[in-house]
Amino acid sequence: MTLRNLSTGSVGDMVLADISLPVVGLLFGGGIIAFFFLLGRFSGGNGADLVDWDPSGRAEQRRILDNEDTEQMLATTNRRRRAQGLPELTEHEVLQGLQHRRDQL
Repeated sequence: MTLRNLSTGSVGDMVLADISLPVVGLLFGGGIIAFFFLLGRFSGGNGADLVDWDPSGRAEQRRILDNEDTEQMLATTNRRRRAQGLPELTEHEVLQGLQHRRDQL
């Protein structure tokens, strides 16, 4: 409502104009929430199926990759140590060294 219409408009028009924006916002927000609720309710499976998300498989794959990386790093370190005439390290010795460093922190 503009200032020109304010003098000719009724009190009911002003109240309606003040309330309509929040009501439209609430209806829109409620509609979005209802849409996603109904989408989840009536779609087959669960949300993880919809987005092909498998956290357990991802963790397992990550563990396998980490083990491969560790083996490669240990093999590279031992190759360098052999070239220098030093004894090879075992995985147990590396883990002991890491635990010792953690204890010092």
